[in-house]
Amino acid sequence: MTTFAQFLYLLSLVMWIGAIIFFSFFTAPVVFKQLERQQAGELISAIFPRYYKLQYVCGGLMLISLFILQGNSMNPNWLFLTIMLGCSLYAGQVVNPEARQIKEKIRDAGGTDDALEARFKSLHSMSVKLNSTVLVMGLGMLWITALHLNM
Repeated sequence: MTTFAQFLYLLSLVMWIGAIIFFSFFTAPVVFKQLERQQAGELISAIFPRYYKLQYVCGGLMLISLFILQGNSMNPNWLFLTIMLGCSLYAGQVVNPEARQIKEKIRDAGGTDDALEARFKSLHSMSVKLNSTVLVMGLGMLWITALHLNM
């Protein structure tokens, strides 16, 4: 059971980090370079629900595997994972839906509402910061895990 829990933990961690890196540094930039801004935004908006669901699944599997491996003994992994899940949940359940609603209002207004544009930019900035925090915490967890590998 311990080997399976370790495998599940590592798989979930690298999938989560890999998804963030691939989406942030490869997918989104290419989409915005190849498509018109509105089309690119619609495509990225369609990807987000699955992007966040993957993060929730990875986080949940990591919680289960960490509990199996370490019980409830406090160490940095628990803190990092709590921060990662909190940021992902907030980004996916609060920031992203609000940004989507504002984008629709901007589209309905013909793209001329400066206050809505400013709010969208603020939400986008928050989303980037949350995503960056998850990435940094995930890389920290990966570093801690690498320090304890016995090969």
